[in-house]
Amino acid sequence: MSFQDSEDNKYYSKYLKKKFTNKSGNEQIDNFIQEMQLKIKDRHDIVLEWIPYEQFDKIIETNKNGFITVYSAIWKDGPLYKNWWNNKYTRDTNKEIILNCLYYSQYLIEFLINKIKKYVTDRTNRHKDYSKLYGISRNPDTNDYILVQSNSINLINWISGNEKIDNFIQEIQEHQNIVFEWIPYGQFNEINKTGKNGFMTVYSAIWKNGPLNYQHGRYKRDPNKEIALKYLHNSQDPVESIINEVKKHLIKKSHHKNFKIYGISQNPNTNDFILVQNNSINLINWISGNEKINEFIQEMQLKTNNLDIVFEWIPYNQFNEINETGKNGFMTVYSAIWKDGPLNYQYGRYKRDPNKEISLKCLHNSQDPVESLINEVKKHLVKKSHYKNFETYGISQNSDTNEFIIVQNNLINLINWVSSNDKIDDFIQEINW
Repeated sequence: MSFQDSEDNKYYSKYLKKKFTNKSGNEQIDNFIQEMQLKIKDRHDIVLEWIPYEQFDKIIETNKNGFITVYSAIWKDGPLYKNWWNNKYTRDTNKEIILNCLYYSQYLIEFLINKIKKYVTDRTNRHKDYSKLYGISRNPDTNDYILVQSNSINLINWISGNEKIDNFIQEIQEHQNIVFEWIPYGQFNEINKTGKNGFMTVYSAIWKNGPLNYQHGRYKRDPNKEIALKYLHNSQDPVESIINEVKKHLIKKSHHKNFKIYGISQNPNTNDFILVQNNSINLINWISGNEKINEFIQEMQLKTNNLDIVFEWIPYNQFNEINETGKNGFMTVYSAIWKDGPLNYQYGRYKRDPNKEISLKCLHNSQDPVESLINEVKKHLVKKSHYKNFETYGISQNSDTNEFIIVQNNLINLINWVSSNDKIDDFIQEINW
């Protein structure tokens, strides 16, 4: 702690003991608030208070679920902050805030205190405007306790009703530099199925409120956002499956803008948990049915930058006009038309190039077809060698023969790459790259 922070701490202790006289009437809550106030270490920490309910004006209900009702309001006095100009503490009057009213909370004081501790005591939250908790209040008519929070986000977006998911969402928000939320299903409009396979169903939708983005020094929502809803199938533990799916993106810090994950939701009719992502790509194009290939595709996609080809799993029924163009002892090559076509980066967004002429490359005589396929792709992708003459778009599988296929552009005859001598083949490919 710096000297200035130490002085802040002394100043705070004196200030709080002298100025904060508001009491809740509940000894446990009062002791907790005092404990939190006296733990303040520097100017960045929020002063947790008991806030009389009459401090709130313009109270309007904005959201509701089985646990919480959320209201927007104006806090007349406003929260305490340190003024950098005169080095004194002052209030931010007429502050727009959120009131999170917890149902039956008069019986859940321990729950209330534990919920606050997760934010107030975590040092990683003190700079996060979207997660600030200013204090506790109580509605005198209903006796429900209220968490008073900044108006960037509300606790409806933190509480799913499933303890494991709630803890995971809070863990992500506390330790990742992103806003990851529980998103009520009622937030989605215009829900349309866009794809399905044995592992997932994907829907497009409009998220009414939209995700939080940091703009001009504050968090602001991007309303009416087009997103994708991803349902996972055939899992013995749906909660664990969806958490693991999120971790593939977030824990690895791989949330590239083309593959953003905004949060988790749940369909109230089916009780299925849902991954909420952006809709830059069709998420069906991540799942092959082979775990090793899935991991490889995701690894490649999460390394994508705006100049790269988006590497995909491409369903075989995407191909029309399939004609054999060459064959030798190592591969058979077909020309085809890819209906949707590859993703290209144009004018700040990814867009497909439909009815693309491509080549389908089927490898033969391998003891480990999957490993051979991945190694062949790596020659193009891992070496960053995908010039326009050798673009590799993805992997597919012939639904009749079950053979895996490399999908590439058709600017050259791929048969002319294979001599039957590994050393010569490698040399020819090296020269072409």
